[in-house]
Amino acid sequence: MKPFPIQFQKQTPMRQVLTALLPACIGSVYFFGWVSAAIVLVSVTACITTEWLFVRKTGGRVSEAALVTAVLYALTLPPTLPFPMVVLGAVFGIVFGKMAFGGFGANIFNPAMVARAFVYITFPVHMTNRWLPAADFSAFPGGFTAWRSVSGSFPDSVTAATVSHAFKAGAQILPSWQQLFLGNIHGTFRFMGENTVIGGGSLGETSALLLLAGGVFLLISKTSKWRLVAGFFSTYLVFQTLLYVWTHDSRIMDPVTALLSGGAMLGGFFMVTDPVSGARTKAGQWIYSGLIAVLSILIRSFSLFPGGLMFAVLLGNMFASLIDVAVKGAGRSR
Repeated sequence: MKPFPIQFQKQTPMRQVLTALLPACIGSVYFFGWVSAAIVLVSVTACITTEWLFVRKTGGRVSEAALVTAVLYALTLPPTLPFPMVVLGAVFGIVFGKMAFGGFGANIFNPAMVARAFVYITFPVHMTNRWLPAADFSAFPGGFTAWRSVSGSFPDSVTAATVSHAFKAGAQILPSWQQLFLGNIHGTFRFMGENTVIGGGSLGETSALLLLAGGVFLLISKTSKWRLVAGFFSTYLVFQTLLYVWTHDSRIMDPVTALLSGGAMLGGFFMVTDPVSGARTKAGQWIYSGLIAVLSILIRSFSLFPGGLMFAVLLGNMFASLIDVAVKGAGRSR
């Protein structure tokens, strides 16, 4: 019997990242049902197959980084996205975000963000207008017993606005900090004088607690560079606070809600810390992560896009090498 044709490069850091993403993956099943696991599986299959098609003739192996790309990409998607769209995004991310630059270690952009950007731009209705309420903690076992779970008595066909979308549209009352931290985002909230349903967001960004658990694991295991994490979150909180306090602009969220809703937690721990597409010098990592934080807030607050982290990461990727060169040049000039 011939061995399985797809062989993997063993990459310990990538396995650590996959371990750190397990809480968010399990949480996505609880909040939204087994459709979440199916989306992750479809993404993994598409990413692995695509990379294998590039390396098979040269006897190369598929990098385990492709698994990380697949899971991260899947966790940024809504639970209602059709599987063919999941596949298209995964293929695009691997081909144009990774293999077009020479494969693992040579890519300029984060492939998971390239994949999501492609789907976001190509299928905007499916990515922005079709959300579901997350399962209520009091309704255990939630999505573990259903293909697609929704909160309370809401029927399967009900769509909802995420916290970011609702705030952008002028919602008067949003979920509490505790709800956002735990991921217990359910029920109805006031919007333009009427009740509206708030959805849980993308698969992996619903619970800040689960993302925090994975992020702390990466820091303790020294898989992630602490400067990138510290630079992102410190800049995010300081800049968001300054805008909130000084501008009194209705488009600016309070800093805690902004941090706990949307993709800030997922991005700060798992996207900004990508070792290939990010800055590598110590000083450059502070600048790079801070730049992404600032850009994310500006895009989220003043553009048409309620979530700015995806574009902020890709813009940061563009300047990562330049930041490193500038830092090295500044060091030599002293």
